[in-house]
Amino acid sequence: MKPLRPRNAYHVSSRVHRLDPRQESRRSLALVMLLGLATLSVMATTQTLSAQDTKTIHVYSAR
Repeated sequence: MKPLRPRNAYHVSSRVHRLDPRQESRRSLALVMLLGLATLSVMATTQTLSAQDTKTIHVYSAR
């Protein structure tokens, strides 16, 4: 006896648009680089803010 499956079960995967492996690896590399850049940016901002906590900064308004 055959297992009961919907008629269109095999057609669902054909509708999904897949990237070719080269394009997929380029996008993965770009994503990793963006995440690394964001991490470095957050680290630099955190370091700058923690360095400013030790100093007194005076802001004067020019009138």
